[in-house]
Amino acid sequence: MPLLNKSSNDCGVYSLKHIEFHLLGLDFSLVNDNNIREARQKIAYDLWEAANDPVLISRIAQFTLPKIITNPVVELE
Repeated sequence: MPLLNKSSNDCGVYSLKHIEFHLLGLDFSLVNDNNIREARQKIAYDLWEAANDPVLISRIAQFTLPKIITNPVVELE
C-alpha cells in the first residue's frame, strides 16, 4: 500500500474518501497522494453545487428540528 497523506492539509479529504469507499465497497488503495488533489477539488465543487441547488435550498428552508425527548439526569455515586 502506498504512503498516504504526506500533506497535513489532506486529512479531511482522506477521511471523506475513506468513508465513501467503505460505503461503496471500493478498494481504498485507489486513493493516494497522486490523485488526492483532484478528490479535494471534486468535493469542493460538489459542496458548491449543492449549496446552489434550488431544491436543496428549499428543503433546508423548510426543515424543522425533531422534538427532542430528554430523560431526567441520573446522578451516579
